[in-house]
Amino acid sequence: MKTIEKFFSIQGVLIFLVTGMLTVSRGYCEKFSFVVIADPHIDGNADRKTKLETVVDWIINNKNAKYVELVAVVGDIAWGGSAGDRNLEIAKDILDNLNKAGVPYIPLIGDNEVQTGCEKEFNDVFRRQYQYLSKIFENWRKAPVPVNGKYLQNFSFDYKDCHFICADFGSRKSGDEGGELHDFPGGTWPWLKSDIEDCSKPKRENIVIMTHIGMFRTGFRLADQYLFSKSEMNKIKIFLYGHRKYIDSNYAGHIHQNWHAIIRSGLFETLYHVRVTDETWYDTRWPENNDQKLTVRWIFVNTDGPTISYAQHIEDISKNLSPEKRLKGQ
Repeated sequence: MKTIEKFFSIQGVLIFLVTGMLTVSRGYCEKFSFVVIADPHIDGNADRKTKLETVVDWIINNKNAKYVELVAVVGDIAWGGSAGDRNLEIAKDILDNLNKAGVPYIPLIGDNEVQTGCEKEFNDVFRRQYQYLSKIFENWRKAPVPVNGKYLQNFSFDYKDCHFICADFGSRKSGDEGGELHDFPGGTWPWLKSDIEDCSKPKRENIVIMTHIGMFRTGFRLADQYLFSKSEMNKIKIFLYGHRKYIDSNYAGHIHQNWHAIIRSGLFETLYHVRVTDETWYDTRWPENNDQKLTVRWIFVNTDGPTISYAQHIEDISKNLSPEKRLKGQ
């Protein structure tokens, strides 16, 4: 009898240890970070190229310490260049180092690619990257292009209980640097609504929306001319109200500064957060004063429990620039 009791006692301890190990392992796998970088503006300026290279090197060097598994480049990546030396290809060559290091990057189109006539080129250059991402991410979905002559880059995917939506709201009107919903068949707005309605929602706050132009207004006319109109924001808020418990944040760039806005319905009902990331080079925009930072945002995600949490970190990595390449005010 004592032998049997001893056997079951040992068996119980083993089961407890194995269960604990599996729980720890599963919990570890459900924690990760993703990085957001904005507006590299690779246009032939050597300083901006150097700063993007510095950002990519920093991400690779810190991927293990900060658990980085994804990188989103939220628009205005590159445009122009000579016939045999296109800046989009140059930017892609730099960003491809992330893939090689095991950290896939997600390129979003910005208004500058469109306004400089590089919309189709962007599609052609990053088509290979989208094909790569479609093979490594679950439930990859990308809208067909072109539609109405526009190369709207709309796609989504799942990653560790999170659903990432990348939406193209850049205006296609000449000279317009503001947001546009593209509310027509095959356009961004109906695509985004369909994607949110149909996507998996295993936990609260599991939807992350990436755009170049943030889905918000500042209340300042100087800035709002580069964002959405009041009527378009009303459309956004009315639709997202029904999905508010699943949407955490909209990550964006475009206005070249770090900005946090809470989008509400009425006075108290939070719909989602907007988190804008500053550009990777030095460009002082109101209300900034003498901005000399090289900005990287990284977000630590914890999917344990019924609600996913996102811890925000904004770092100035300008100290990582070598002295000979530290060109300020460019």
